[in-house]
Amino acid sequence: MGGGPVSMGGSRIRQPALRMFSVEFSQSSLPIIGQGEFDPSFIVTKLGAKTSRMLVAGVIDSMERRDTESGPGYRGRLRDPSGLHMFDVAPFNPELHADAEEILAKFERGDRFLMLMLGRSRHYETEDGGVFTSIRAEAFREIDSKRYHTWLARTADSTMRRIDAHRRAKELDPGTGAYRNAGIPMDLIDGMIRARAHYGDVDISAYELAVMHAISMGEGSPPPKEPIPEADVTEPAPAQPPVIDLSETSEEDAKAMAKARVLDVLGSASEPVDYDTLIRACIDMGVERLAAEEVIDDLRDVDALIVEETFGYFNLL
Repeated sequence: MGGGPVSMGGSRIRQPALRMFSVEFSQSSLPIIGQGEFDPSFIVTKLGAKTSRMLVAGVIDSMERRDTESGPGYRGRLRDPSGLHMFDVAPFNPELHADAEEILAKFERGDRFLMLMLGRSRHYETEDGGVFTSIRAEAFREIDSKRYHTWLARTADSTMRRIDAHRRAKELDPGTGAYRNAGIPMDLIDGMIRARAHYGDVDISAYELAVMHAISMGEGSPPPKEPIPEADVTEPAPAQPPVIDLSETSEEDAKAMAKARVLDVLGSASEPVDYDTLIRACIDMGVERLAAEEVIDDLRDVDALIVEETFGYFNLL
């Protein structure tokens, strides 16, 4: 989804986490700054994706602790098939620091491993007008190659969707009506119009190459060990069940239990249920937030058992 500023009842509604290769994000130079207290900010890519939150993955490439006036923080890089994602763990997110220390210790021992990260897109503008992008981590964890290949496949699909829309829009007048009539996905239209005005003609070959690399890796090639060349008002949810000890449960079994819980919540509700309620239902079972986000994505995009009737609100399909 492309996503746009959405608010309800004076509070911020979560933005969708876009899957994106580093080459697309790092080449972005168009920020949209939210004007109100609860208005989200975005970075618009050359393909027209309006990204506020991201789900990225890759091999840990660097990690360091940084002492600031606000306290300790962390900075690192993830390498995917197209380049590097820069990320940081902020001093004001102490709940992430223990995990960041564990990642740092493994990196300093010489370990190189795969990570999945959920975070907010950020940008920094230099005095000469340059724009650099990075990610402020909200959650992260180490993953195996199977999970990484799943991320590669879905990110390739998302990128190809934007590439296809970009191709179809090249000959259109840059207006919402023309884009809509041509079948451009509604969630991409605003970002694509903004991108076209800001970037002009765009060479998409680097994004196509990233997709090809991802597909090649996802078909069975192992993830890279060394650097590769740069190229929400609803009915109350039912009473929460007791917390389940998932320490001895496999990741897939835990997700299956979380899926069943989400379906139970939706099946018991008479109106659409907001995203945060579904996330809490999973977390209250002992499922991590990052895994809970994946569960909801799978139920909507893969299993096709739930539908997002309006942005951030879900029903059974």
